[in-house]
Amino acid sequence: MQSCREIIDTLNLETGENASLLMARYIKDLDDNNASRHDLFRAMAHAVSNAQDLYSQAFNIRQSVLSKTAVPGYFRTIQPLAAGLGNSSVLETGLTLNHIYGMPVLPASSIKGVTAHYCSEIFGSENPDYKGPDIDAPLQPAGKIYEALFGKIYPEDAQEAGLLRFYDAWILPECAENSFVKDIMTPHYGSDFIDPIPVSFLTVTGDFQLWIGCKNFEADKKWIDFAFSLTEAALKDYGLGGKIRAGYGKMKRILSPEEVQERAKEKQRADNLKAGFTYSEGDIVKVICKKVKMLKGKEKREFAFIEETGDKNAVRFEVVPKINEGEIVIAEVKRLEHGNHAYMLQAL
Repeated sequence: MQSCREIIDTLNLETGENASLLMARYIKDLDDNNASRHDLFRAMAHAVSNAQDLYSQAFNIRQSVLSKTAVPGYFRTIQPLAAGLGNSSVLETGLTLNHIYGMPVLPASSIKGVTAHYCSEIFGSENPDYKGPDIDAPLQPAGKIYEALFGKIYPEDAQEAGLLRFYDAWILPECAENSFVKDIMTPHYGSDFIDPIPVSFLTVTGDFQLWIGCKNFEADKKWIDFAFSLTEAALKDYGLGGKIRAGYGKMKRILSPEEVQERAKEKQRADNLKAGFTYSEGDIVKVICKKVKMLKGKEKREFAFIEETGDKNAVRFEVVPKINEGEIVIAEVKRLEHGNHAYMLQAL
């Protein structure tokens, strides 16, 4: 054991690439007033950064596979998450991480559990069809809708899986690098003569991608939207992970990166319209050559959009296509030159 400790002391932990492995095996000393704990936390943060490229590839592959049988939703931490705080760990305080990549992850079982609990407590209080099973009265069946969505537990010889399929929520790659946040808890003793000892632990913040599928994807897809509405309310009102009574683990649903990008495009398009531009960057347009004339021994071409929009901005090309009067070319809008009141196009 001592030889192992001596080897660990000589390692540069900041070159590690798996925060989960570092947390489980590589603390140097537990009795140095949290110094080794902070060194380990710093090494874990470096590991997340070091594994960024590999994780991004895995994230994209997983996304491509799951898209065939499930639907994604995106959630952001409102308060830090302490998921896995009670897990076995040399740090006394655990943290749920992906074992392969060492990145923060929210277990599917936890997400399903809090969603089912919310369904039973809130919806089940008004309609017994949504009520979950009672562990104190196992012979009393759960509500029909609850069992259809989350599965049948009692009686044991008739257990059955529900329609819904929850998958682990992975943190978005762009959020992973700054996802670890140090926090402190101070255990209180029942004596006036013993000072409490602050204990450092890690929490997680960031945006997560959560997938929910169903047994018959095309036939039962409508239930996925309902499941997301339950999960959204449960994570906002109840939270996930440890210390939820202290406010930890609250999350809110957010737009997907694609939706954010689309909203930004819509806003840009609206701004362009106000400035007198009918088209925006990236639009594909049809342009006609209106005139070819000679100027100082060189051909000069004038262009206009085929579609009559009342747009008075000039139409120009970065590389002018050699077409004759009356000919049409398809082009992409590369940029808008507001100062020159002109479009800059690229022929396709």
